[in-house]
Amino acid sequence: MTEPRSPDEVAAGWYIFLREEPDDRDLRRQFQVWLRESPLHQQAWTEINETLGMLDSVPPERKKSPGMGRRNGSVPANDRVGLRRVRMASFAGVVMAACVAAFVLVPELTLRLRADHYTQTGVTEDIHLADGSEVILAPRSALAIHINADERRITLLRGEAYFVVHHDADRPFTVTAGSVTTTDIGTAFDTRTEGDETSVAVREGAVHASGQGGISLERDLRSGDRIDVKGTRVDVGSQSPETIGLWRDGMLVSQGNTIAEMVAALQPWTRTRIVIAHDTLATRKVSGSYDLRHPETSLQLIVHPYGGKVMSITPWFAVVTGR
Repeated sequence: MTEPRSPDEVAAGWYIFLREEPDDRDLRRQFQVWLRESPLHQQAWTEINETLGMLDSVPPERKKSPGMGRRNGSVPANDRVGLRRVRMASFAGVVMAACVAAFVLVPELTLRLRADHYTQTGVTEDIHLADGSEVILAPRSALAIHINADERRITLLRGEAYFVVHHDADRPFTVTAGSVTTTDIGTAFDTRTEGDETSVAVREGAVHASGQGGISLERDLRSGDRIDVKGTRVDVGSQSPETIGLWRDGMLVSQGNTIAEMVAALQPWTRTRIVIAHDTLATRKVSGSYDLRHPETSLQLIVHPYGGKVMSITPWFAVVTGR
C-alpha cells in the first residue's frame, strides 16, 4: 500500500506542476485548496520556495515561521538543543523537497533544451515539416528535427508521435526512438518510446525497422504490422490498421492490453500521477474504447470491472487498488 506523501513532498510536486503550466487556472485553484487545508501545507510551501529562490511568490506573512522570531532573554540549554533539533529536522525536510524538485526539473529542462518541439500534459501538436511531411505529437512528448538537402532525420526523445511521410527516394526519412530506427518507404506510422520500451506500428504503406545498441532487429513492416521492444527483447505482432494512432482523435483502444499498459497510455493525458498498488490487477487484460479527453473517468472504467478502485491521495497523485 502506498503511504501518504509528506507536506514537503507534496509542496515539491506543486512547485513542479505550477512551474510547468503557470497559466492553468484549474491547477492553481486546486493548489489554493491544498494550501488552505493546513498550516503545515503553508509552511512546506514557504520552505520549498525559499530553498529554490522563489520568495517573491510567497505571501509576506508566510515568510517568517511562527515561533521562530527573536525572543527576549536567554534560552535554557535544553531548549537550545531542542531548537537545534527542530531546525535540523526542518532543514532536512527542505533539502528533501528541493532534491525531489531538482530530480524532476533538471532532466525535464535538459529534454526541453534538446527538443525542437515539446508538448505538455493533455496537449497535442500538429507539425508541418518543410519537406511536406506531417507529424502529430502526443502529450508529454518531445522530438528533435534535422532536415537539410541531403537527409531527413527525426529523433523522438520521449513520448509518441504519428508520422505521415512525403516520400522522397533521394532523402530517406528516418525516425529514431529509443533503440529503434524506422526508415520510411512511403507511409503513415506511429512510434512511441518511454524508458527502455519502444514500439512502432504501421497504418499505411511500409517501413524498415532496425535495432541499435545490441538490439537484433532488421525487419520490413507493412500495414497492420507492429513491433514492441523492451530492453533487448523484440516482439512482432499485428493489429487492425484503423486502430493505429487513434489517440489523435482522443480515443484509446485496447485489444487485450493489460491494465498496466492502459495506465501508461493514459498517463500523458492527465497531471495526476497514477500508481497501481496491486500486481494481479496490473496484469489483467481489458478490451474496449476509452476517452483520452476524460482520463480520470476512463481510468475508473478500465479498473472497475475487476474490482479496482482509484484513491486520490492529492490532486496530483492517485493509487489504484484491487481486491
